[in-house]
Amino acid sequence: MATRIVALVFLGLFLAFVAVMASVTLFVRDPLPIIGPNQRLGLETTQITPPLRAEIAVSGDYEATITVTPIEQVDRVRLRFTGADDIPLLADGNTAEGQFTRTGRWELVLTAGGTEEVLAFVLRD
Repeated sequence: MATRIVALVFLGLFLAFVAVMASVTLFVRDPLPIIGPNQRLGLETTQITPPLRAEIAVSGDYEATITVTPIEQVDRVRLRFTGADDIPLLADGNTAEGQFTRTGRWELVLTAGGTEEVLAFVLRD
């Protein structure tokens, strides 16, 4: 009788663990995109109409090259670590370049037509 109770307790704990692991997908609706050195990341706006497409290319030295299309609709492009000040960007035509200062969660802030949208992503090692 005692072994059945122990077995049922372990079965209940195992099923609870499986249920918790399966429910994670219900809580994580829209995971942040992750980018690393020597990679490119494409992001699209949802609040700004017509939608803008931003592409971030990261070099091996963690230098960012940001291209936004169509550039003529963009009023301002900013790049910042979450909760920190903007990093300086050098604008050249339809691209902007800057230097990432650390890994972690970053935000690309686009302003167009009085609407500001924050596109978050994670920079990894």
